[in-house]
Amino acid sequence: MPPSLPSDRAPSSPPATTPPPSTVSPPPALLSPPASAAPVGGPPAPAPYDEPRVSANGSPVLGDESISASGIAPIPPWDGPSPDSYLPTLAGPIGLYRISTAEVGPTNHLRLALHGEFFQSRNFLVDKDTDRRLLGDFTFGYTVHRNVELFGALLTASNRNTRPPESDRRDPELIKSFGDLVLGAKGQMPLARGVNAGFELGLKFLSSVSDLSFSAGSTSLWFGPLLSIDMRRLGKGGTPLRVHANVNYYVDNSSNLHNFTGTTIFTQEVASFAYGIAGNRFRMGLGLEAPLESVLPTLPVTPFAEYHAEIVTSNPDHAFDAYMPPACGSNYPCKYNRDEHWITLGTRARVYRGFTLDAGVDLALRSAGYGYGTPLPPYNVVFGMSFPLDIDAFRRPVVVTRTIEKSIGPPPPTEGRVAGVVKSSKGGTPVAGAIIAVNGRPRGRVATDPDGSFESAGLPPGPTDLEVSAPGFESAKLSAVVDPSKLAQVDVALTPKVQTGNVRGKVADGEGRGIEASLKFLGPDNFEAKSDGSGLFSAALPVGAYKVMAEAPGFPTKEAQLDIIAASDKQMDFVLKNHPVNPDVSLNDTGITLKKPIKLKAGATSLDPKAQAELDSVADILDEHGDIKSLRVEAHWDTSAGPGAKDVTQKQADLIKQYLVKKGIADARVEAVGVGSDKPLVPNISPGNKAKNRRVELHVVK
Repeated sequence: MPPSLPSDRAPSSPPATTPPPSTVSPPPALLSPPASAAPVGGPPAPAPYDEPRVSANGSPVLGDESISASGIAPIPPWDGPSPDSYLPTLAGPIGLYRISTAEVGPTNHLRLALHGEFFQSRNFLVDKDTDRRLLGDFTFGYTVHRNVELFGALLTASNRNTRPPESDRRDPELIKSFGDLVLGAKGQMPLARGVNAGFELGLKFLSSVSDLSFSAGSTSLWFGPLLSIDMRRLGKGGTPLRVHANVNYYVDNSSNLHNFTGTTIFTQEVASFAYGIAGNRFRMGLGLEAPLESVLPTLPVTPFAEYHAEIVTSNPDHAFDAYMPPACGSNYPCKYNRDEHWITLGTRARVYRGFTLDAGVDLALRSAGYGYGTPLPPYNVVFGMSFPLDIDAFRRPVVVTRTIEKSIGPPPPTEGRVAGVVKSSKGGTPVAGAIIAVNGRPRGRVATDPDGSFESAGLPPGPTDLEVSAPGFESAKLSAVVDPSKLAQVDVALTPKVQTGNVRGKVADGEGRGIEASLKFLGPDNFEAKSDGSGLFSAALPVGAYKVMAEAPGFPTKEAQLDIIAASDKQMDFVLKNHPVNPDVSLNDTGITLKKPIKLKAGATSLDPKAQAELDSVADILDEHGDIKSLRVEAHWDTSAGPGAKDVTQKQADLIKQYLVKKGIADARVEAVGVGSDKPLVPNISPGNKAKNRRVELHVVK
């Protein structure tokens, strides 16, 4: 039983020559043009920047012709772009993939190319089918005259369509087409600098379906004008882009290749796609290429893009009347447009001399209605290789020029040179841009390269004094002995200048009175300063990050962080509280330890004096250690509070945070977290264990 089709594709009633509409599945539409459509175009070549002059025999001439040893004037090389840049399209003429360029290449120039095309999709031609197509193209072109090109192509195709069994299927699963032949000619004519026009005529001979011969009645042809614009030649500093336009009319007689009378539209659709059967049509194409090697000689790559549009002019196929007005629109969608569009993206790369590899893809934009041809595949992959051959090179005489020179030794040198390397004394890194001055020779200065190397100009023999200077380094003086017979080699180590910044401030007690204190700066260079009787101090330090410790007898040590920036002034003040250090409170790497743990009741709204005394010492530690970024206060409880344990501990943690903030600790430096009973120290199985789990932990983050 034939497969069913999507509801928007099945015709309301079958045409006279088709099965019932419930079994009809015209193509879903989309992708590249049919394999039989004679594509036009090919790879671009950088156009010459000056029109070539031509000799009497039609060959281009570059300058004056040389005379060979035999007395025959040799044929000069092509005076234009490299012959390697002229490559055939998928149909034979010079161009991109399916866009012809309005040029023919140098005389006696042969171009060969081999390409493959691949496409595979499901539900493409018939509902629940799998369609796989592979095309092979061998193309060639030959320039017989400076304005005329002959071209051709041998085409093969293999298309496999698999779908659920059909009792009346007429087409074989695998359809092969061998030996389709394309022959044609193209002429070109310059219109202006960088602008060429041309005309192309092509014939396509389809091989017969039933035997090994051409189907004469199926021979098709196309003809139309071409235009190419090389934007590099439109003025100085032109853009490396070339634009090509093609317009032609394709007289397509491929419908005579196969008689579909009495076959299902399944068979007609699959076979038409496999053999490339289509109708007469106008074809329009626009191509854009970017020959990158014209601006980057080391990058012989040419990306290109093509846009194609076709309008079918032949009458629709009555086998698909269900999709044409007035039959369509009720049970079936109207698919009667005559136009189809697709784009092609590709690139070429010359890998060795003229041998070129290329790859690209066709992407369908819109297919014609079912009555005007098979749908465009949603994609079509193209890949291949090309090779151009300059036949004139084989018959061009080889001119050998020999130059005989009498060797005369150079005069002995009268001057010598000094060379060397300038590096930093710290790390040995090269010093670029250092100036080497020669005493007594104001015009004898040279600068070092990025690798720190230098070489002086010619200097008279004997001792020479040099002075080396560079920004950010101390100057250095040295001497060298100049010898005309060899290079005097010296190495220079420059000492970096120390960049410094200033810091000033005051050390005071808790009452604001200045005190004498010792300040230790620990960083790139350790340094110590002292404050005077009024507590004031100042110091100049090398650039970098420092840890500063303020110490005074009878006061706890206070620490702070300091960043010294070159040529800057920093203000740093210390307040040393003159109460004794609480031995019960200590700071370690992970937190603050309290010998007398803080104990809070479940509903406490204030802190008892013992807890306040402990927290006063915690505030002192936070105040004295500026490197502590934050303090995490964690309150824990046992399981006696049940689900409300977290609320109880959150209130306790908030109470401790509020006290520390009241003591001058920034709110952002204290985080209050109520943990509840989630993290017990010991199992909550006895009153003693529960008491241990009711605790406060203080964790620091540096």
